[in-house]
Amino acid sequence: MEKTLIEYFGYSTFRPKQREIIESVISKHNTLGVLPTGLGKSICYQIPTLMQDGLTLVISPLIALMQDQVEDLNRRDIPAAYLNSTLSQAQITKVESNLSNNQYKFLYVAPERLVSDTFQDFLKTLKIDLIAFDEAHCISKWGHDFRPSYQDVIPVIKSLFPNVTIIAVTATATEEVQENIQTLLDIDEAGVFKGEVKRENLQLMINPTFQRDQFILNYVLARPGEAGIVYAATRAEVEKLSLYLSNHDIKNVAYHGGMKKTERMMNQDLFIRNEVPLIIATNAFGMGINKADIRYIIHHNMPGDIESYYQEVGRAGRDGKLSECILLSSARDINLHQYFIDKSDANEGHKQKMREKLDKMLQYQKTKKCLTGFVTKYFSPNDYISECGHCSNCLSQKRTYDMTAEAKEIMELLLQFPNHLTKSMAIQILRGEKTEDIFKYKLDRNSKFGTMSDTMTSEIYYMLDELIYRGYVHIEDDKLTVLIKGRLLIEGKRMIFTEPFKQSLLEKVDISTDELPSIDLYEKLLNVRKSLAQKYNVDEENIFTLQTIKEFAKKKPTTKEEMVYFDGVGSYKLKHYCPHFLKAIESHVENIVI
Repeated sequence: MEKTLIEYFGYSTFRPKQREIIESVISKHNTLGVLPTGLGKSICYQIPTLMQDGLTLVISPLIALMQDQVEDLNRRDIPAAYLNSTLSQAQITKVESNLSNNQYKFLYVAPERLVSDTFQDFLKTLKIDLIAFDEAHCISKWGHDFRPSYQDVIPVIKSLFPNVTIIAVTATATEEVQENIQTLLDIDEAGVFKGEVKRENLQLMINPTFQRDQFILNYVLARPGEAGIVYAATRAEVEKLSLYLSNHDIKNVAYHGGMKKTERMMNQDLFIRNEVPLIIATNAFGMGINKADIRYIIHHNMPGDIESYYQEVGRAGRDGKLSECILLSSARDINLHQYFIDKSDANEGHKQKMREKLDKMLQYQKTKKCLTGFVTKYFSPNDYISECGHCSNCLSQKRTYDMTAEAKEIMELLLQFPNHLTKSMAIQILRGEKTEDIFKYKLDRNSKFGTMSDTMTSEIYYMLDELIYRGYVHIEDDKLTVLIKGRLLIEGKRMIFTEPFKQSLLEKVDISTDELPSIDLYEKLLNVRKSLAQKYNVDEENIFTLQTIKEFAKKKPTTKEEMVYFDGVGSYKLKHYCPHFLKAIESHVENIVI
């Protein structure tokens, strides 16, 4: 098993739970693997495939994900193919011919293709030894990305291949979703393996900031050259933020479903190849992206559920280094998600489930407890931790204080203009700002004008969000209305606030590696890596990781035999990549001798 791992993938040891999952599959046991994003789910069905004679059928939800995985396998000299709508009929015929001649180890297909009678007849002619459900949470109606087509293929699979082993892998599955997958795919408890939810190197942070675009600009400026993703909720917000950052000389690219495929792919490649350090995207971006050195992920808008959020932040820090995951929260995001749910084609029962997931996301946004602990408990109640020590809640040591007087000032103003004032206008009145609208509507004569002039705009904005979240104020079409609960507060009830998360926690963290014994050689090897990445049209991290390059520079191997013992060096890389690194090392050593 380790021999296969080293030969094809260049790793000397398995990550947690990988070995157990692989052994279960090899033993012909239907298996469910739940591993965090970035911790090697695909290897759990790839290794068993490479250890047996037949074909593995991989059911995958996204075309981009199929293509990325097939390209990665082919680069490792592992024959793999996909069948999807991007192929011409001639290309499909060629793939099917190669399949009939046993020329592939992996075939990736979308679930929709499996319902075709013609395709089912073709599959019957193949020797299929394993069936893998990638992104298996799509199977469950309780999953955050349920796809009915995934469930539709289950009876087809059971009918065509009743004795073929099944493996399902996912990164985001609650216990309810896991149980649903087990029932549908006939997986008993002995076949369920769950990795630890918590990832030590991910620093979860929440910042209820008023000026989100400005925050992102300042944050990125403080981290020149570091790779990052900013997720926004809509295509319009992606375009707007990308333009704003470009106008401030921040190099970035945009990515969303409304762009032409060629433009999306070009921008994705620019980001993956480190030619552009920042990508602004909707949640259409990220599935299957193989980039290990993403240092930060910022959510410009709150996601609609914790599963989506944790899957997206899981794309950071796959190299094991400290990475920051920042959620910029606003009450406006709640309305946006409620709108999405109401407009959804889902039945009322599923809509209610979506509302419950949204409420859980709101609880995460407002909790005073450890953020890592909150997420861990959500996915695995028995693994709850009380304090991680490095999330924004653990670091800020939030204080509580009485904000009753300020809350009353705000709501007494809103009562004068029911369902009329926006947040911006309310803040202008309370702070006594002399704007055109203030004078136009003679609001400078209002009794509340300037009563909170000493309070920062961001603080009033935070208080308004708290009033909305706690049910004192309602917001609809950006207009504010005081609810009955708010009127009771005005009549005498106290309101305790938690101190907002301090931006100082987002100061740049020094994550520099240990000093290298030869900086010159290290830089030469980095240049070799870059040249090879361009030559083979792959991400630099797919050549060798920075850690492996660092080890080359430290130990200076001079033969292929010595290089075999380095992490990440498999037979393909030994043949195609290592000679170039050996040449650079030999040249460096000779220059030192001279």
